[in-house]
Amino acid sequence: MKINMFVVLASLFMACGTPKDGYVVKGSLKNAGDGYAVISVADHTGASVIADTAEMSGGKFRFEGKTPFVAACSLRVVPEGKEVLDMLIVLENSPIKLQGDWANLERSTGGSFFIRDMKVTGGKNTEVCNLLDEVYFSTRRLPEFKDYERLEKWFASLDENAELTDEVMRKADTLQEIEDRFRELVFGKQLEIMAAHPSSEAAALYLTPMIDGMTLDEFERVFGLFDEAVRNSEMLTDICEELETRQRLAPGRMAPVFSLAQCDGQMLSLADLRGKVVLVDFWASWCGSCRVSFPWMREFYKKYHDKGVEILGVSVDKDLKAWEKALDAEKLPWLHVRDAKVPGGKHMVSDLYDVTGIPHFVLIDREGKLVRCGYFEYELEELVDKLLMDKKTGK
Repeated sequence: MKINMFVVLASLFMACGTPKDGYVVKGSLKNAGDGYAVISVADHTGASVIADTAEMSGGKFRFEGKTPFVAACSLRVVPEGKEVLDMLIVLENSPIKLQGDWANLERSTGGSFFIRDMKVTGGKNTEVCNLLDEVYFSTRRLPEFKDYERLEKWFASLDENAELTDEVMRKADTLQEIEDRFRELVFGKQLEIMAAHPSSEAAALYLTPMIDGMTLDEFERVFGLFDEAVRNSEMLTDICEELETRQRLAPGRMAPVFSLAQCDGQMLSLADLRGKVVLVDFWASWCGSCRVSFPWMREFYKKYHDKGVEILGVSVDKDLKAWEKALDAEKLPWLHVRDAKVPGGKHMVSDLYDVTGIPHFVLIDREGKLVRCGYFEYELEELVDKLLMDKKTGK
């Protein structure tokens, strides 16, 4: 079992004295003046919690401690009467130095502040981060991306209700094309650096923005390049969980089995429906778009139920009476269960199936294997027809 990073780091930060073989984080920010600096870590909910605070005098501050594992931490610098700087540092048992000039503080297109000439040195993970960051900045300096920053600032300045004129759409398309090319070049070069540093936790952390664009096979291959100790490190828990989720819900894998209570209290297991094509529908009484979909779902059920297709509604309603009232009002002819809570406040089944918004469908074949997850109303009949045809042809 992984230990709680917040509990361990917080306790170590608060310890007095300079531990042997620990870390010393020194900040030297010219023109920052007096104030304070804060190092924060994420608790089990992902919320940022202060772990330690250091006074800043003349732009200088210092943290000392010892960490049992490499950790990604948030560093906030708060000078008196000036803008606040937030940045990410990789904490490891090594001397770490931060140097920069507050006169070079700039605001990014996202609204946060950064110091353009900031240098962070010390520790193998920090040095790898510098290599990976340099790929980003050197690529931005290429002639083909000279308009990137200008277009970013233009897009960020648009009012959310701005009229979508032809010119606006044209510029937006141009920005998207530039971003796609930029990310392709940056990610390609960064992956080469990652492959050359398989023992660096920080290098693996840089996979985070790349994952969405990767197939499961690519994700598994790239993450597998890192040493086992890195893949199991505390800092990469989120990446590991994302990989496990995608593996669990990959098409062709057996659908995770669950049992939930129906309105009459009788338990119904997904395994009870083996032999049928099953459409699992995650919904709630308060979800307007879910209930708007019921008319066409009734037609779908009428068309396919006698052919061996079942719908299983899984409600995420917290209020039992609200669920029962909605069922009574809608008079839906298919099977219904209500999701159950587990320790930690999560839903047992919707979290198992990584449901982050509703309505959400899961299509399962007769053998109990996953076919598709998400919302695919306009593709549903085509998918189901293929599953039914495959049975007839024996494929």
